[in-house]
Amino acid sequence: MKTTTFKIDGMRCDGCARTIEALVTGAPGVNAATVSFNDREARIVFDPQATDEAQLTATIEKPGYRVVNRL
Repeated sequence: MKTTTFKIDGMRCDGCARTIEALVTGAPGVNAATVSFNDREARIVFDPQATDEAQLTATIEKPGYRVVNRL
């Protein structure tokens, strides 16, 4: 398992954070995801053999949010 944190622009409320969390949690290879509206970031635990940061970025950005940095 690998853990990565994404800084995200475009979230307007906790509902946005929950939307991103639901999308990412449902993605193949993701074991856990926590998204914080206050911190504007997502912390994701995933299997690097099943997915990667590029695919996770695409999942986050699909509804219109923008990943601005990976930590």
